[in-house]
Amino acid sequence: MHSSANPTAMLAPSAGNVSLRTVSSSRPQLFRTESQRSAAASDDYYSFSSRTSATRSASGASRATMVRYATPNSHPMSRNSSPTVSRTLLAPPAAILRTEQNPDIPAEQRETFVTQIDSTTQSTENRGGRLSYSDGAGGEVIRDSYAGRESTPGMDDSPYILFAINQLTREGEDEDPRRSSESASESTPTGRLLWDDSLGHFVRAVTPPTQRTPPRERSPQNSVDPEAFVAVEAPEGSLIFPPLDFVPVVLRPWALAVVISCVLLMITGISFSNTWSQNHDGIWGYDGRSGSRYFVVQFLPQILGILISILTIFVQAAVYRVMPFVILASERSFQKVLQELRILPRNFLLPDLSHFIHGETLVGISLFTIWLSNLIAVPLLSCFYQVQWFVIDGEGGWRWATVRAVGWVLVAVYGLLAIGLILLMLRFFRTWSGLMWDPVCLGDLITVIQRSNVLPDFDYTETATDVSKLLNPRVLRLGYWQLSQGRHPEVFYGIGEVGRTVGNPSLHLVAKNRREQLSKVAFDAEKNGNAGKEYSEDLYSPSVRYRWAPWFLRKTSVIVWTAIICALFIAFVIVSFVHNAVEDGFSPRLPTRPSANAFSSSNFLYSFIPALIGNFLFLAWQHIDFYFRALQPYVMLSSPEGTSAEQSLLLAYPSLFPFQVTITAALNKHYKVAWISLISIVSGAIPILAGGVFIALTYPVDEIKVTPLMPAFYALVAFCAVYMVSFLSIWPGRYRYLPHDISTLAHQISFLYQSPLLSDKLLREPRSKTDLVTRLVIAPPGVNEYPKYGFGIYVGRDGREHLGIDRYSRPGRADMLITTGSMR
Repeated sequence: MHSSANPTAMLAPSAGNVSLRTVSSSRPQLFRTESQRSAAASDDYYSFSSRTSATRSASGASRATMVRYATPNSHPMSRNSSPTVSRTLLAPPAAILRTEQNPDIPAEQRETFVTQIDSTTQSTENRGGRLSYSDGAGGEVIRDSYAGRESTPGMDDSPYILFAINQLTREGEDEDPRRSSESASESTPTGRLLWDDSLGHFVRAVTPPTQRTPPRERSPQNSVDPEAFVAVEAPEGSLIFPPLDFVPVVLRPWALAVVISCVLLMITGISFSNTWSQNHDGIWGYDGRSGSRYFVVQFLPQILGILISILTIFVQAAVYRVMPFVILASERSFQKVLQELRILPRNFLLPDLSHFIHGETLVGISLFTIWLSNLIAVPLLSCFYQVQWFVIDGEGGWRWATVRAVGWVLVAVYGLLAIGLILLMLRFFRTWSGLMWDPVCLGDLITVIQRSNVLPDFDYTETATDVSKLLNPRVLRLGYWQLSQGRHPEVFYGIGEVGRTVGNPSLHLVAKNRREQLSKVAFDAEKNGNAGKEYSEDLYSPSVRYRWAPWFLRKTSVIVWTAIICALFIAFVIVSFVHNAVEDGFSPRLPTRPSANAFSSSNFLYSFIPALIGNFLFLAWQHIDFYFRALQPYVMLSSPEGTSAEQSLLLAYPSLFPFQVTITAALNKHYKVAWISLISIVSGAIPILAGGVFIALTYPVDEIKVTPLMPAFYALVAFCAVYMVSFLSIWPGRYRYLPHDISTLAHQISFLYQSPLLSDKLLREPRSKTDLVTRLVIAPPGVNEYPKYGFGIYVGRDGREHLGIDRYSRPGRADMLITTGSMR
């Protein structure tokens, strides 16, 4: 605004609107015309209203009334302070209510009032002043606004006009709702704020005069009615909104029943062997190490045990994948599901008890029984059958018998596993999972967060070391939603917080918070001597972009693991083959004679311990396998030129069956994943062979030695060699390093929360997995090439740069910056 000596204001009588252009501290002016049309005030702080009096004065002048609506809440100042400099142009203009026009009076004769105030007025309470305005008939009416004298009959409206001018020219004051005049009771119509496309701003829905109520005081932050999330149920029988009860195939009752049947058959076999051996002096006669009986009792039990372990590993992978969504759909008050509950299995070497913490007792028991059986069942099976001397019909001989103590322990272990799987089947029997289909890939995650109202919480988390520490605990829900203020409420699907707003009614506060965050980052960086590491620079920093890998896949760890495995393998080969130490047998150094229950200390030791070591190697590789499967989409997205959806967003390696991963990865030319996944199954041969290769025998010179079955021993050495060489293939490489972990939903959402993919009309609300796949692989409208996707620096929906997942190129924007190809 200009502080000229002669301020001007444009008056448009034909439009019927008040138009404020300039207000000077020397001679502020207000031009008013009668109108029935109102426009939205800036932030809806105040409004003017003119009403035609029922009884008009002899001069025909109508009374003008100014009504306070709400004053802005700014810094504390004196209520009566008024600046000495002119104010800038207000935009948009102040809201002016339409007056009730008298149709009997011609438009050209309607009154126009010009109010003038002395520029020396700085406090409406402490100083006097005079107010003059034209009566529309060529005369002038003068009022003493401070002494309460008025020159015309009726209401004295000069204080209200003075107040309005003071509102326009002041720097700021504290808001006092009690200052509203009683005369404002019929001033401003209430109603919802509606968006007017022609005006380009919100307008308030007008209510009939008889239904008008006094307006409520509002703060600037709440000047726009927020739209909150309201939980709703899907319409019954609707094809557009399917029921959210999908359960992965492996967790359905019939599939779990198959696994439970396998466990029950194992329990039956062990129980039968134990009982038969006790009642019939062993199972059958010993015929040496070259017959089929040796294979049945020394290798077949471990093979069956490994097969059950592989099945349960696949089951628990599905449990980890869907449980965060299932808990969110159950609407229970657990506040850290997104950031703490893992979607990648880790229940291999150590038990995972996190599901107990999140109220899933049945799932927690099931996972614990799976961990227990996978850890000790195979080593116990390797020493279940032993050779014992029996005398039958006066003739003695060696016979295969069961170690009954080991057998009943195995029955208890597999019995617990069966109970755990039954509990798991009950948990997922007719459950409300909140899922439309199996969430197996990044593309599936996009569908559940497209319209989420919790995405603002993820601001600047893509470069954080630990996303879970930056997110506030919240009770979230997965399901169908509606907006509370929608004119035509539409139902949509996703993750959200009940009652929370969409997230953008107070944009000025968001901007303020961002500035504070950036300032805080800059301050901390400068304090620590790292002034260059602000958020915007972190996006381009290699130390941030390539900061994280699982601790067991970091370069230092891989070097240490490889060195240890190589050293152990070399020592194993040297000890075994130098001077034919293993082939000629070695002293057991423990009692070998079997007890009445067929237990032999030396046979138990040289069966259980090798099998336990081999089982440890087998289970440890599962961690490596699942992380390589989960990281492969990010590897492909980090390609310098981007990649297709089939090679990235739609990859679902963690959900595939054993050997299916190997075949699929080989077809996709992901050879490292194919090999590592193959080794995860092949390494099961190590505990199988290690548990049955050694046996204690009596030599002709009455000497007891532990000797191996040499063909099986050679095979064991070969598998150990393959396992050792495979450690060289787990070198992570640059593409498999990320800014932070990806094992929880929150960690993965941090790479998507600002992605334009969430607002892409092409991907809006797919209703089936086939629909999603089709939308991801087809070319967007106006583009001839099939879309490519990348993981790099892109322009987010907020117009800022972010690190994460988006289309590699978009019309009108620069291509995504992917740094993996620029730094080798």
